Amino acid sequence: MTPLASNKIDYRDQIQRCVQSMALGCVEDVRPFLADGMTVGHVKLFTDGNLDKRMAKVLDQVELLNAAFDNLNELVSEYIHQVPLAAYDTGCSDSDRFLRWLKLTHVTSLEQHDHIACQLARHEVENSARMNRLGHVRFQELHSLADRLTAEWQTNSRLRIHLNPIRIWATFQTNVLLDAETTTPTDVLFFANGHQIRTSAFEDAGKEFVETLASHGPFTLTDWKRLDRSTSRSDLIEFCLDAAEMGLVAFG
Repeated sequence: MTPLASNKIDYRDQIQRCVQSMALGCVEDVRPFLADGMTVGHVKLFTDGNLDKRMAKVLDQVELLNAAFDNLNELVSEYIHQVPLAAYDTGCSDSDRFLRWLKLTHVTSLEQHDHIACQLARHEVENSARMNRLGHVRFQELHSLADRLTAEWQTNSRLRIHLNPIRIWATFQTNVLLDAETTTPTDVLFFANGHQIRTSAFEDAGKEFVETLASHGPFTLTDWKRLDRSTSRSDLIEFCLDAAEMGLVAFG
């Protein structure tokens, strides 16, 4: 290795160490690299401001956890002083990393686990809608016609059943976020509904209907009945009407 190449690597390593130290608020670590006239106090003003902004963004993104964690502020503070902000991180990706860090580094109760799972699922729905914006918009346009098409769906053999593409499953261990009579643990579906996120807990039959639509749809009611001969037509109709009302399926 030439001296020039070696110097470049050393300089790059120094820059990386400084950036990581400042990202964690470890201002004393950058003292040897300060220019004349600059003090650690100047650096601290800069890093404190950045850490405060980062903490506020994470807290805003995980607001749901306030109901389950009395010490949420302390946990977020611990996280941002341990895990540096990655390049090009958004507030949402940083909060996702916080939630996963929390699961790995702290013992949580079942109720706290469900709050974390809920927050992560909501973030995944938001991210899915951003990544698949065309599919999201197209489905919402179809669903906007649901009231009119539902009336003719059972008699119009050409209308197909479309499953909402923006959805994610999560498992809840308790019913702290569900109806009191819900049997747990249970799988809960999160899905986009316009600009909102809805949730629904399904029994085994309902979950099978969703998975069938996901793997074989979109298809007509006749095609579905031909595919699943064990389920009555009336049960399929009841599921589709309920799912259309909540924004999980559309007809078109």
